[in-house]
Amino acid sequence: MNEPAPAAEKGSNFFLGFLCLPKTKRNALSAVYAYCRLIDDIVDSGHLKKDEARRLLDFWRAEIDRLYAGMPTHSVSARLQEVLKDFRLPKEAFLEMIRGCEMDLEPARYETFEQLESYMKGVACSVGRMSVEIFGYRHTPPEKIAQFADQFGYAFQMTNIIRDVGCDLERGRVYLPESEMKQAGYSVDSLRRREHTPAFDRLMEGLYNKTRGCYQRGRNMLDFRDRPAMLPAEIMAHVYEGILEEIRRTGFRVLFHRAALPSWRKLSFAFKAWLYCHGVHV
Repeated sequence: MNEPAPAAEKGSNFFLGFLCLPKTKRNALSAVYAYCRLIDDIVDSGHLKKDEARRLLDFWRAEIDRLYAGMPTHSVSARLQEVLKDFRLPKEAFLEMIRGCEMDLEPARYETFEQLESYMKGVACSVGRMSVEIFGYRHTPPEKIAQFADQFGYAFQMTNIIRDVGCDLERGRVYLPESEMKQAGYSVDSLRRREHTPAFDRLMEGLYNKTRGCYQRGRNMLDFRDRPAMLPAEIMAHVYEGILEEIRRTGFRVLFHRAALPSWRKLSFAFKAWLYCHGVHV
């Protein structure tokens, strides 16, 4: 995938939010992301042949079964066993991460947006569903918190996809749905030739609007009383929205350029996220 599901590593877009958590939750989130990084590396490191990668992913499917049976055999899952004592992490989310990453073993090509959603549900929404259980919530119903996690997962991954169009082309991957291209009057061949045309701008504008909608729908799912607990997610949302707006402001120049924000702007967005979560709108 073009960027692994949000990592709590120093320098990542999630690191500022990670720092806001108490130690127990930081350790739990770190264990979850160690698992996500491991699964992603099986597919994306480039060191393994497809058959070997599939064999390792099958091992991890069985290992998740062993984890939930209280008999993990790997150091990463043993660490997760400690997390499961304190947090109700959904087993299906761990398996969804494997399913989503496995999709990248074949050349990425998505005919419809619904097919892309299936991929994003695996590589991004799965992490969100685990993360919200660690962050904690008291007022939002479980079905709404799941939708919150999913919509933010879609939004983060769509932001990654828009930002990394050129980088993905270098790896032979096209995540932009062909139905969206056709609607905009663009084509896969034009994309591979890196043609920045008015049709490409229409395509990007449409995907930009879809992504903005995911951020807003996610926020609408959350009871306002749970916003402070979801501060880490909101910090990431503010930062990623900043990246998305920068891409649009500079004319969707993503075919040869990967947008990034300086640290001071990330800090500014983190502060705005804190204000938002505590009811101060700026």
